[in-house]
Amino acid sequence: MPREGVFRARPRPALWRSLPGLVLLGILVSCASAPPREAPRQPVASGRIEWIDVHVHLVGGRGPWAEDSSGAARAAVAAMDEAGIRQAVVMPPPQVRGGPPPYDYESFIAALKPYPGRFAFLGGGGTLSPLRQEAGQRGGSAEEDVRRFGEKAGGFLREGGAGFGEISAHHLPLMSGHPYESVPADHPLLLRLADIAARHDVVIDLHFDPVTEDMGLPGRLASPSNPPVLRANLAAFERLLAHNRKARIVWAHAGSDPLGQWTAALSRELLRRHPNLHMSLRMGGGVPQNLVLDAAGEIKPEWLSLFREFPDRFVIGGDQFFVTPQLRGPGLIFAGRAPLIRERTRRFLSRLPPDLAGQIGRENAIRLYRLTR
Repeated sequence: MPREGVFRARPRPALWRSLPGLVLLGILVSCASAPPREAPRQPVASGRIEWIDVHVHLVGGRGPWAEDSSGAARAAVAAMDEAGIRQAVVMPPPQVRGGPPPYDYESFIAALKPYPGRFAFLGGGGTLSPLRQEAGQRGGSAEEDVRRFGEKAGGFLREGGAGFGEISAHHLPLMSGHPYESVPADHPLLLRLADIAARHDVVIDLHFDPVTEDMGLPGRLASPSNPPVLRANLAAFERLLAHNRKARIVWAHAGSDPLGQWTAALSRELLRRHPNLHMSLRMGGGVPQNLVLDAAGEIKPEWLSLFREFPDRFVIGGDQFFVTPQLRGPGLIFAGRAPLIRERTRRFLSRLPPDLAGQIGRENAIRLYRLTR
């Protein structure tokens, strides 16, 4: 019989058996023969656009006695029903060791079970990212690092994961409590992850703030975590993309980069050179000149031209945070931004030609993440 709880066309081993104990949430913010059953969904009002969000975070309460991913999942489903979000891909944010204990997919997949067909998940943000960061800081990748990394990566897929995420190569914190993360995108462990993703035909959701040339840190990003000088990192990113063309890499947060380096023109260059590159669009903040929507809420011509040239390479990745009602602290800031992201996303899709809206809003996500319709 088809497995419930996550949605994808390809059957996987039983997802809900032998779940590990829930990991403490300490920080904010990677063979059935029958056909899969279509996901139950709320009726969508006539004229309202349905879409799929491939980049969502659930955050339970903080501390050993307050964890409540179920409350966060309920909040997510309520918002999805209201906004017309048909399905969502949940993942842990990228994390590092040295702060609060990292968490991964184990902390939330049980909370997704009551909503069959509404969620899929990625893993690795709380496990693979710290392993890679540690190896990167040592300046190399020992054979033991590669072995441990491969074992962890394979475990996510055996549990039913749709891929790896949120994995970070360069992450600039935007507020206190966010860690700065930087490892060359062509680090041996990321190349290893690309090979694993290619072999299993799954995606890598990659957070990568591009720096096209060495630059001083903009004043608006001043933070104890951020270095005063940012080093060029684009060449290493392109080496990762070229390493294994069967590895499907979804570059997260297009249209909202914090540095102003990720332009529509740069996107076009990279999409033309790398057929395995995809981008998820976040209708959040960022440097104004690189936002997808202008001040009037219309799609900028340079982005619309890009979508028309590469209609099969974009998905919606809102970077929405959903938290348990009991959560206090900065997590509420991220969750508080989610309604505006949903509103901007609906406006963006309504301004696209219908064929592009269907592709970018739903069809590309179904194909890339192997979701059921």
